[in-house]
Amino acid sequence: MKGIFYILLLPIALLSSCDDIDERIYPVVGVYRAHVLGVAGPFDLIVSTDRGDNILIEAPFDGFEWFIVRADIDNQDQSVMEIDIPAQDVGGGIRISGDGFYHDGTVELSYTVDYGGGKERFKLIGTRL
Repeated sequence: MKGIFYILLLPIALLSSCDDIDERIYPVVGVYRAHVLGVAGPFDLIVSTDRGDNILIEAPFDGFEWFIVRADIDNQDQSVMEIDIPAQDVGGGIRISGDGFYHDGTVELSYTVDYGGGKERFKLIGTRL
């Protein structure tokens, strides 16, 4: 009896766990010419889809070390989409968190990088290529 239950439960779990990409975030996805204000640039910032309304952002967030950061897109139906970067470890004891927006081919992110011994605030601005 348990075997039949698990055989029926497995396909249901697999189908319900799939999370399609929200097509409304496609305008944000791409390559941007970007600068970390007062620190570094220009460089190519890469934004790709993750799942649902989540994206992955690859950039030198502190101006030197390249990290991949997860972010969430809100207000997909608006001309200005909000970007939320939840607090996350990016490696080597470094944490990052912040927010920003996307509008008409431009992305702006304001975030804090916590090195464990100190925090620094940065602003990154990029224009889609």
